Amino acid sequence: MAGLALLVLLSAALGFSVAHRQLWPYVQILRAQYILYTLWTYGDVPAAGRRHLAPSGAARVPAVIHDPDSVIGEGHYAFLAWDAPRAAYSIFLRDASGELVHTWPVDEMAITDRAEHHENAPHAMEVLPDGTALVSFDWLGLIARLDACGDPIWSREGFFHHAFSPAADGGIWTWYGAGSAYGQMQAILKFDPLTGEDLTRIDFRDDIVLRSPDSALLFSMYPDFPFVPDDARPPDIFHPNDVEELLPELAPAFPMFEAGDLLISIRELDMVAVITPSGQIKWHQHGPWLKQHDPDFEADGTIAVYNNSRDRPRSSIIAVDPATGAVSNAAPGFDGPFKSAYRGKHQVLPNGNRLITIPEQGQAIEIAAGGSVVAEFNNVVPGSPDYNDDFANAKWLPAGYFETVPACPG
Repeated sequence: MAGLALLVLLSAALGFSVAHRQLWPYVQILRAQYILYTLWTYGDVPAAGRRHLAPSGAARVPAVIHDPDSVIGEGHYAFLAWDAPRAAYSIFLRDASGELVHTWPVDEMAITDRAEHHENAPHAMEVLPDGTALVSFDWLGLIARLDACGDPIWSREGFFHHAFSPAADGGIWTWYGAGSAYGQMQAILKFDPLTGEDLTRIDFRDDIVLRSPDSALLFSMYPDFPFVPDDARPPDIFHPNDVEELLPELAPAFPMFEAGDLLISIRELDMVAVITPSGQIKWHQHGPWLKQHDPDFEADGTIAVYNNSRDRPRSSIIAVDPATGAVSNAAPGFDGPFKSAYRGKHQVLPNGNRLITIPEQGQAIEIAAGGSVVAEFNNVVPGSPDYNDDFANAKWLPAGYFETVPACPG
């Protein structure tokens, strides 16, 4: 009996050690469990995080205009999403009526010959006026500019993440990780979208966090905090996920800032801040948003934030007036299902509508100022009444944005 008890105890200890250290066959067991679960649930084996339960009542077609009189009614929508027929990602361009007019295939296998493929979903997207497109892969460590057929014009290895934002001089702002999109060693980077060359680099550690004791304190740091390489732990204590320039046309709405100042999002601190191009903090706020994404300068003088609200029932869009600290709901009247614990984008449109990307519902929706859903876009799993595939990003492009509407010869 004592021998049996000892055997049980040794087996438990071995199991704990295998799981804690992730030794063989821990990963293999988890993979087998995932395969069995997805086959039972979906009938196939999508990559982790690519299949989502659609909200109750979600349309089972890719695009529906619910209120033609209230949608933006001009320009184009660009969507970065899983493309089931191609078994890869694509950028889909739809006109104001929802009709598909162009597709950019996004396939890292056509960009790099490295072995990591398909588990690495693209994240950041920017469609350029010449009909080319920028994409980045957070996990793969790759950025590329694609022509209208999806072929790379240029590509660079490196962790350019999580979002792209245009600068007044034609550059593109993003975050850059030295060895990972999820490490401590980060920089704010502006690059030339036509060539991929660096234009400006602001070091997060030296230029922002540790520039002074007061600045370090705002980031819950101390001035001699020993930042560690990205392969050390803890790896992701900040998780920066957005940077946006205050453009000249919006600067009059923000008299406390200047054109060229940068709005940044630090997810793990629930922090949104405005800094100078040299890294000095002009304004900051922690919450009320939780694990936020995509803070935007808006024409009414507020900063609107995609409040992921992780571990809460719903997400939301929260607006804050940086001059007064007043907080408000940036989507009043909207009470539909809206939940994405990770990722997400939003964009206020010239008519007051708002385009909201909800990755973990496989959806994008356009809502009117009063809160009604006037357009709905679902990345429907073919033949499925219940599931959508991944919908990473959405952006509205105004009429006249393109020099020529993109087309792939042949």
